[in-house]
Amino acid sequence: MSYEFIPNARYRMPTHFGPMYGPRNLPAGMVLDHTRFPVSTIVTYRFLSAAAALEAALPPGFELAGEPVVSLDIAYVTQIPWLAGRGYNLALVSWPATFHGQQDVVTGRFAAVLFESLADPILTGRDELGHPKIYCEIPPLVEANDTVTARLAWDGHEFLRLEVAGLSTTKPSDADERFPTDGWLQWKYIPGTPHTAPPDASYPTHSPDPLAAEIHPNMTIDARRYGRGTLSRPQSRWEDMPTVFNVANGIAALPHYEQRLAVVTQTHGWIGDVGDTRRLY
Repeated sequence: MSYEFIPNARYRMPTHFGPMYGPRNLPAGMVLDHTRFPVSTIVTYRFLSAAAALEAALPPGFELAGEPVVSLDIAYVTQIPWLAGRGYNLALVSWPATFHGQQDVVTGRFAAVLFESLADPILTGRDELGHPKIYCEIPPLVEANDTVTARLAWDGHEFLRLEVAGLSTTKPSDADERFPTDGWLQWKYIPGTPHTAPPDASYPTHSPDPLAAEIHPNMTIDARRYGRGTLSRPQSRWEDMPTVFNVANGIAALPHYEQRLAVVTQTHGWIGDVGDTRRLY
């Protein structure tokens, strides 16, 4: 006799072994401490870009909100409660946008792509939230002589490098920390089968901002250091990263006019499960 699906349970493939566990589906009785954990280092680099370039990458119903500022946030996250104390690294590319729907009008960060170094958060975030997550290597942050270096790579091919030098706790006069914190906006897309069929899902979603320590009571900023950033984005070939070279080159093609912010932030707490992500209409 075949199995039956449990109503309202959280499934992912393979479904044959029952509901799947993750940040929003924990074993019964499990209580997580999001006030002390995880412990994170977040390298943020923001730069002024071109409005036309950012608007061209927005899905239907979206428009640029305010200045065309791109934010690159690379987070090194350890002691994650839902991973039983393990960690992973992530890199978000975003810019401010507004979604105008038939019912909803929401402004926040448009999440263009979210790279992660572990399969588990990728699968849960893509399936359950509609986050644009894909895999890449994000080696440990390197720090020497008041300089940090962050790198993104695919099978050894480095397609992005960010260096922040001259780190100091003194905030420069030209550092601009203003940025939408009213959540992330993204477009959930799951193709149909066969490829000629309509997509199984194609719509916008909205999530709380898990990186915004300033607005979440369970996330604490322990230290913040400012510096000057240098961003390297070499062109990638199909031979370098066959399935996602277009994504790397799309990031590389965004015009870079001037730095707006380069900061390294140490935090503890939250970076939560964003289980209250919702579909926009």
